[in-house]
Amino acid sequence: MSEDDREGSSGDLDRMRAEADRLGFDVSDALLEGCLDTARDLERTAGDLGTEATSTATRSPEVAPAGDHREFLATYETPRQESETGALAGRRVALKDNVAVADLPMTCGSDRVAVTPETDAAVTERLLAAGASVVGKANMDAFAFGPSGEFSDYGPVENPTATDRVPGGSSSGSGAAVAAGTVDVALGTDTGGSVRIPAACCGVVGVKPTHGVVPRHGFVSFAPSLDTIGPLARDVETARRALTAIAGPDPRDPTTSSRGLPARGTDDTLSEDGTLPENATVGLPTSFFEASDDVVSESVREAVAAADVEATSVELDRGAIEEAYFLVGAAEFVWYLDQTGVVRGQGPDYTPAVRSLLAAVKEADLGDHVASRLLASAFLDTETDGEAYLAARREAIAFGERVQDALADVDALVMPTLRTLPPTRGRMETTADLLTLLGNTAPFNLAGTPATAVPVDTVDGLSVSAQVVGAPFDDHVTMAIADRLQS
Repeated sequence: MSEDDREGSSGDLDRMRAEADRLGFDVSDALLEGCLDTARDLERTAGDLGTEATSTATRSPEVAPAGDHREFLATYETPRQESETGALAGRRVALKDNVAVADLPMTCGSDRVAVTPETDAAVTERLLAAGASVVGKANMDAFAFGPSGEFSDYGPVENPTATDRVPGGSSSGSGAAVAAGTVDVALGTDTGGSVRIPAACCGVVGVKPTHGVVPRHGFVSFAPSLDTIGPLARDVETARRALTAIAGPDPRDPTTSSRGLPARGTDDTLSEDGTLPENATVGLPTSFFEASDDVVSESVREAVAAADVEATSVELDRGAIEEAYFLVGAAEFVWYLDQTGVVRGQGPDYTPAVRSLLAAVKEADLGDHVASRLLASAFLDTETDGEAYLAARREAIAFGERVQDALADVDALVMPTLRTLPPTRGRMETTADLLTLLGNTAPFNLAGTPATAVPVDTVDGLSVSAQVVGAPFDDHVTMAIADRLQS
């Protein structure tokens, strides 16, 4: 053995000893040397596992916003279609720029990094199998830190329905593309309302499915315990077709479930799925109406009164769920970056493209907006050695139990999606400002429940949206009731 090899072996043994000490093991050098030999064998074996090609992230992507409202970041020269039949045949579709679409750059709305995946995300595969024509990638707030749609590094998306108002985020391009009629369906991602908020601001339908209903393989997470992928469309039926197409278990995402939805690819209509009782009942959570502006609350109440449902007031204490959301989201994003996207045990994604992008992110400055959303909660999590996160998770569990109690005697809950009318631009400066958009949506990410945002009125030309919340895996119930509200 050369002197360099001996030094290298000694260094490896020292690091193995340090790992043993960290884990509290008092063992002999002989045992450590045996463990080191085993580790080297495992490393050689691991090099042969997984044949998918690696991807390299670039720091200066050639990406420019496109569309009349800056709703796109990358598009195919000709929309990509792989089947002429299926539930989405003939429908044009866009996907948020944190979801992999083969051969199109993925930037997560940031000009700091980009990667071009060689393969599709699971949801992209399923859209194509259902006959969709994929147009391209939708603009978004950088790394999904919304919620207003003003924070893409490629320029803010414009709200097609009210140009002086925010389009909502972080799936801003998805909401604008649907509202403008550029596409029939767009996929967004929802961690605290990022599908429902742009749907509400742009006057379209947005569906946050039950956590685990839609696979997240090929998706760059924000907070893995909260993240979902869901559709936006101009009507509930089209959104339901899209959700049915992308839902269901996938072996590449072991967090997925087969509960709650019919087999993907079915072509049944909403009125035929038989999931909604004839005399549907909804609960109106008093606390969520009281937290919303009177003009919004009154519009939603009038829409419920006009719909074919029976309504009753219910109690649902918000508690400290708003504070819990900010703590959980920030802590999980920091951990996700620290681990370069590897979520052990039940991680939703292990693709090289995502890992390469996140490796580049760790070396980049993500900008002031992301820092302002992240640092306070991340600092508190570190200072308390995780106790702040544990307290937030306990609050989330308690809120989830209160949601179940509120649903005990009704089929779903209905409340305003936003607490105000869509705000004017340039107002998202404080936590209170953020809560006008996500205060009514984020709690249900922590509860893991399905929620559908549906336009029910306009006030001064601005959309008013109602949010329908159901029990876990009652996704079709929320959409069926939303359909009645929209009708």
